[in-house]
Amino acid sequence: MAENEPENSYLRWPLTLLAFSVIAAIEISIICLWKLINNLSAGRELLNRKKYLTIIIFSFSYIWIILAIVWMVVVWNADDPGLPVVLTVIQCAFTVLILVFLFFRKIINKRNNLD
Repeated sequence: MAENEPENSYLRWPLTLLAFSVIAAIEISIICLWKLINNLSAGRELLNRKKYLTIIIFSFSYIWIILAIVWMVVVWNADDPGLPVVLTVIQCAFTVLILVFLFFRKIINKRNNLD
């Protein structure tokens, strides 16, 4: 990157760390989803399920915030509508995922109150 675009070489390490943190958030959410599915099949207590759901929601929210920031930068500097449209679709997909997990957590809260 420093050889091809020397004016943007200062962005190499911050963007690498940002990409690493997003990948780590995705991995954390996958592990928590795996644990959540194991808890559902084992019939364990609801508190563990709520804990894993909260971690998944926070990791997806972190990715959503990063995507929103990237979307704003890309739209500000875009000369082609392709990349902003792709980022908008990805952003909408993460929004739907967050809403689904929030709904699932609400169901678990209601079920916990009934017990």
